[in-house]
Amino acid sequence: MKKISYLLIVFSLVTSNTFAQKKQCLKQTNRNHNALICSEQTELFEHNIYSLIVDNQLIFSLVDDFVDNVRLTHTIPRGLVMELPLSEGKTGKISLTGGCIPVSKKGMEVSRLCNFFWGKVKIIHNARFKFE
Repeated sequence: MKKISYLLIVFSLVTSNTFAQKKQCLKQTNRNHNALICSEQTELFEHNIYSLIVDNQLIFSLVDDFVDNVRLTHTIPRGLVMELPLSEGKTGKISLTGGCIPVSKKGMEVSRLCNFFWGKVKIIHNARFKFE
């Protein structure tokens, strides 16, 4: 029984190091709205996951292949509804647009530069994630 326990401990240490993740977040404030863009590096698939959090609400988490050109559109319902703070008081449609564009040097991706708009409000401005 002890042998199995030791093997499980060793296995968990090896797998946690093998699939280790590095997370980096950048926070910006604009018009009393807080935006947090995070990049989480996963070794398992060698891709980064980008997450956008606005006013403490997760808006999206996307793998790097799909984060360079993002356009999400929300149709605001008529009547009394609960909306995210940046959509409150608006009618019709509101869009979240932008992306995290790859930046390369000598043919190798060295960073991602992120910019996002919520309607006309720039919520993320030139947030840069550098790769080691």
